[in-house]
Amino acid sequence: MKILINSFSIVFILLILILSLKLTALAHIPIDTSAPATKVNPIFVEDHQISWAAYNQLDSAGDVDYYHFQAEQGEEIYFSLVIPQIERYQDFRPDVALIGPGLESNYAGYDPNYIISILKLEADKNIIIVRDDQANPEIFFEPFTMTSYWRRQQFSIPAPAAGTYYLAVFSAEQQQGKYTLAIGRREVWTFSDLIRMPKIWWDTRIFVEKESSTYLILAFIIAVTAFMVYKFIF
Repeated sequence: MKILINSFSIVFILLILILSLKLTALAHIPIDTSAPATKVNPIFVEDHQISWAAYNQLDSAGDVDYYHFQAEQGEEIYFSLVIPQIERYQDFRPDVALIGPGLESNYAGYDPNYIISILKLEADKNIIIVRDDQANPEIFFEPFTMTSYWRRQQFSIPAPAAGTYYLAVFSAEQQQGKYTLAIGRREVWTFSDLIRMPKIWWDTRIFVEKESSTYLILAFIIAVTAFMVYKFIF
């Protein structure tokens, strides 16, 4: 039994690594979102130019998730937002606020006082609100995890000054739901990231509520691996 388990683990990791080597250009390194992501304790993004993905959710009306990073003047600040293609989230349109030094404030048609109150900001903060009003957003299929998303907003700007920048995901309409916030464009995968591919695959599919098919795929992999091990031993 120990040989079978070890063999399954090796084969499973090898299968995922083979897929990952072909598909890392389409994937982002997941950010640990187990922290509160509050204004007081925002989630830190180590290098905002590396391609990260935060799988998170707005749990309640008025909830705001904060992320922060350091940027040098002239560096591209890039982010995009997608929503898991789950029926109850079809009309979920969270807003994203970029907050930082030197930005020319743009409230995207919202009442500035309302936004400031939601985000609990000082009135003199430089802020750009990026909203999305698409009635029929494009559907994006991610082949590594075999999951689908609605594309929402995408934004890019050169950092006008060096300093600390914040991204705040919220809903001015007090909506709740899951989202994936991608930050940065540069794909950088370490060996440890590749080793984590099976967990990334599993966690992402569970996040988008593909539990049943995930268990079936895993059962298939176990069955194939068991057959290969049986043939190898006997």
